[in-house]
Amino acid sequence: MKNGCLYIRVSTDDQLELSPDAQERLLLEYAHKNDILVSKEHIFHENGISGRKADKRPAFQQMIALAKSNEHPIDVILVWKFSRFARNQEESIVYKSLLKRNNVDVVSISEPLPDGMIGSLVERIFEWMDEYYSINLSVEVTRGMTENALRGGYQGSMPFGYIHTGHKEVPVIDEEQARIVREVFDMFLNGSTFTQIARWLNNQGVKSTRGGKFENRTVRYMLQNPFYVGKVRWNYYDRKNSKYKSTDEVIIADGKHEPIISQDVWDGVQAKINTHIREYKPRDVSTCKHWLSGMVQCSSCGASLGYCKSGHYFNCYKYTKGLCEHSHFITEKSLVENVIAGIETKLDSRDFYDVHIVRTSDNSSQIDILRKKIDKLNIRLIKAKDAYMDGIDSLEEYKENKTKIQKEIESLQNDIVELSSAKIEDISNEELVRKMTDSINASLSVIKDENSDYVEKGNALRRIVEKIVYDKENNSFSFMFYLSI
Repeated sequence: MKNGCLYIRVSTDDQLELSPDAQERLLLEYAHKNDILVSKEHIFHENGISGRKADKRPAFQQMIALAKSNEHPIDVILVWKFSRFARNQEESIVYKSLLKRNNVDVVSISEPLPDGMIGSLVERIFEWMDEYYSINLSVEVTRGMTENALRGGYQGSMPFGYIHTGHKEVPVIDEEQARIVREVFDMFLNGSTFTQIARWLNNQGVKSTRGGKFENRTVRYMLQNPFYVGKVRWNYYDRKNSKYKSTDEVIIADGKHEPIISQDVWDGVQAKINTHIREYKPRDVSTCKHWLSGMVQCSSCGASLGYCKSGHYFNCYKYTKGLCEHSHFITEKSLVENVIAGIETKLDSRDFYDVHIVRTSDNSSQIDILRKKIDKLNIRLIKAKDAYMDGIDSLEEYKENKTKIQKEIESLQNDIVELSSAKIEDISNEELVRKMTDSINASLSVIKDENSDYVEKGNALRRIVEKIVYDKENNSFSFMFYLSI
């Protein structure tokens, strides 16, 4: 007798497939008639899961690992149809080849195959038809949802602040939640960061639409959701690859629901996000011990100066861990005085030619394209690793592929940095001096104000300074200022 296992999968998009119980009953009957022994622990179920991606099916991966084990506990995998095993022909071939090398067969009890080359050809036809069905179904569903979105229809869950009263019904405002939404928009316009707003919401006991706590990313999503100004947005996020889609793929149409936020407030928030939120930025000050935390670096190793609250001093973080040979000890009072003096010196000099100008409005479409390419390369990295783990590629082949892909990613990232940075010629000297002077004066007034808390001071500093390097040996401070245009 052969030892076998059953793989039973039911997806939510196929109304023609048998129930899990029916599949199990038929598979066990086949095993009994063909002298295949199946134990209870070798029956694998997967309910409500698509067959397009094998790495999204935990029971499938558990079964493959069992089949590959040195003990060789199974000789055959029984499925009701080959489509239960996989709806992706490429993955189907890869996993069947892997199983064959371990002397494990995959048998469809409802799709018997003839022996020899003809059987292999028929099996490939089955696999192609299964993948075609899956792709075609996805296309039809997407087409219907796209048409609905273009008409301003509602699909999916409602954002915080609205109640969905029924299928195809226009959502209505939840007044209590709407009050909180307006407060969030006002807080951001008045200088609060995503993290600070999230902490405020959680301290107030406010729960998200899914009943969880707010995070900085969920606050940002709220502030950028056009639903609050009466729009309907669809095709915004690619859940399969966990990334946001480019602007040309997103559908935004006029909805029939009542807006919570005025167009003026919405425009102000979007302008501020585009102006002040940079791709790479220091840690949010509300998560730091001091408003200077994360902003001052050691000249020897480049690590940040950490703050000791009990001793009121700063020192190189790596030095305190024994990883840097040079102490950069400085009292809190002395560091604050030197930082303020350095900013005032820059203001008095009116020499802003070394200021890093950050472009926030131009080249956004080109940057989106480059980021999309990077996302695809990251997927290729994962697939290259999977190919090595599954025994398809050797270690040398994996290393070669990994190095090549990482170089492509690095090149694209450099292109993004180039596009994100404006040249000094892009802004006149008079405009540079005026903008930088206004920005520094506004930040200094907050930093020097005794009534400003450490979060307000930290935000003010981060609006004009990227980093400060402290050289203790020469008792000098080097500032890197920036200006967003």
